[in-house]
Amino acid sequence: MPRTVDRTARLTAIGDAVVTLAIDAGFAAVTIRSVAERIGASTSVVTHYVGGRDEMLRVAVRREVEARRRHAEDAMAGHRGAASLRALVEWAVLTADEAAHRFWLALVVGAPVEPVLRAELNAFNDWWDAQLRKRLKEAGITEIEHAADLLDVVVDGLVVGAFDAGAPWPPARRRQVLDTTWRALGLTA
Repeated sequence: MPRTVDRTARLTAIGDAVVTLAIDAGFAAVTIRSVAERIGASTSVVTHYVGGRDEMLRVAVRREVEARRRHAEDAMAGHRGAASLRALVEWAVLTADEAAHRFWLALVVGAPVEPVLRAELNAFNDWWDAQLRKRLKEAGITEIEHAADLLDVVVDGLVVGAFDAGAPWPPARRRQVLDTTWRALGLTA
């Protein structure tokens, strides 16, 4: 009698392997074979659940991005205006752990050469931009485009640039940068 395998559990294992490999070595290291080795299965087992590398990347990245988006929405829940804006930006730079930041770094680095990654990153960026602009407007910011650009640079800088030293900056240092940014936007606490 054939062994029954939980499809959801297998897809979760495949997705987890994709994310872990991307965090450790970048998306270029994510292959059907490397994922199969990571989960202790054959390549045919992996391709039974995903049609190929592109689908494997899409499923794993979309799952990860959707989870992060839900976390952001939870952080903003119950807040309006400047408080909601703060919650969104602080979620991006203060609540994520190093692995989450490394995943985003791998996604940004991989997107220019991987159309699947580019599409998933674009979808998230569209959501992020809409959320950011909505909250800037609610906070009474008049120069929304400039403020959105400033916040994008600050968030990207705190997430990506912090790895120059080999590890993210401590939360207190990131919070100081955010406090300076809030003051520059006239949104002091």
